[in-house]
Amino acid sequence: MAKSRALTWILVILVVLASSAAAAAFYLLYQDRGDDGFAHAGETLQQAVAPAVAAPPIYVSLDPFTVNLAEDGDGPRLLYAGLTLKVKDAATQEALATYRPQVRNRLVLLLSGKAPGDISNAEGKQRLADEIVARLSDALDGGQTELHIDQVLFTEFIVQ
Repeated sequence: MAKSRALTWILVILVVLASSAAAAAFYLLYQDRGDDGFAHAGETLQQAVAPAVAAPPIYVSLDPFTVNLAEDGDGPRLLYAGLTLKVKDAATQEALATYRPQVRNRLVLLLSGKAPGDISNAEGKQRLADEIVARLSDALDGGQTELHIDQVLFTEFIVQ
């Protein structure tokens, strides 16, 4: 009976030691670490795991366009479109402001070549948005200024 009591105490001590070792390992493993790999005072795990705050999106609104569309069987047709561009950076925003006449000219030439039936449905509008991104992504000012446009948003769109 004395041997079983001693064995019980040894098992209890081993369980306590194993639990303590596991707790210490867990603490060290999840301790916030800096770039050098060592823990720094005052930092918490939540601070280390928290994602970096993303910069707010940059939107550039363009004045609405009114263009003649390619003629179809119904006679002359017009497109009235308002656009907002989502851009990647402030440099693109500044370039759009600086080269606004070139940007508008590219858009007028692109839009005026469209047939009303090609842009009247959702798929056509999406294709048009993709074409606008491609057309405006070409460098401006003889290749010196590139525009980085993420998305074209139609704020107004009337085919008449």
